[in-house]
Amino acid sequence: MGKKVSVLVVDDSHICRQLICEALSRDSDLEVVGTANNGKEALDAARELRPQVITMDVEMPVMDGLTAVEHIMAEVPTPILMLTADPRQQAPELTCRALELGALALQIKPAIDAGTDAWNLSREVKLLSSVRVIRHIHSKRRPPLPGAGTVGTTPTPVMGMPYGVLAVASSTGGPQVLFRMLSELPADFPTPIVIVQHINAAFSESLAGWLANSSKLKVRLAQDGEQLLPGNVLIAPPGQHLVIPFRGRVALKPGVERDGHMPSGTVLLESAAKAYGRRTMGLILTGMGEDGADGMVAIKQAGGVTVAQNEESCVVFGMPGAAVARKVVDHVIHGDDIAGALVRLARGESLAVGR
Repeated sequence: MGKKVSVLVVDDSHICRQLICEALSRDSDLEVVGTANNGKEALDAARELRPQVITMDVEMPVMDGLTAVEHIMAEVPTPILMLTADPRQQAPELTCRALELGALALQIKPAIDAGTDAWNLSREVKLLSSVRVIRHIHSKRRPPLPGAGTVGTTPTPVMGMPYGVLAVASSTGGPQVLFRMLSELPADFPTPIVIVQHINAAFSESLAGWLANSSKLKVRLAQDGEQLLPGNVLIAPPGQHLVIPFRGRVALKPGVERDGHMPSGTVLLESAAKAYGRRTMGLILTGMGEDGADGMVAIKQAGGVTVAQNEESCVVFGMPGAAVARKVVDHVIHGDDIAGALVRLARGESLAVGR
């Protein structure tokens, strides 16, 4: 048996701490090495214990969970799973702010009287324990560069026309990148954007609202049959695949998981390639697994342009790395530079070689 994954449990409720600890202790691969009643205690414990994963409540006295996440990710970067009440009872930015600060995932707390079986945290905690987190100091973001790193050549849209769609696949660590990208894209960005972001289903509406508040574009969850229009960003809702059955429209389709996900980035990207051919832009961001890689193959084969986040700026290089390994990525770009690169590509400009 390998070494157990060490976990720090943070919650101001004694009952919640007890339920979380009991749920985690049932998995022989996990070990709760400490608990904390508030964010200040959590920061002190993180410094001393160096746990592999932290479960973090949001609303706590002395120091709240969001402030604790900010301090922990700046001082002792650790994979953090935020546990919170139903986001529909909170402002959208409250929980999603945690993602911007560096937390990796969000999960809703079950009702206290639901029993420990409802607190099914083990799988998520074990997945997060394998993530290489990076230090977050949000007051010192790296400024965008005028050029972006690139490999290969840039396909040219048919007859000089703008790209018809930008299809995006994103997972662990992706909300932070999407937040910056959408906040920096101009209101006149000419290409409609469709996004699959893997996230706990309960937080989809909260995520869309949080991203919408940061962007000059119109951001919302996609509806079946909705038009693809410049200045609009459509995000796949949970439990259905988001596809582009033909140019100018999206559809929501039930089905089975692809690459372990529904909605699936690959399903979206493949449908975009089929509908728009050479006028397709595909973007794959940080995330575990390989979702989206086969979709990037389809876009490349259709003559479209493919962009991947680089390893340096990824929380997890799994999804972009899988696409790069298939040799179907035209441009490998730092997460901070993606918005600028997309603007240039949408205008038909080439990207500078080298950084």
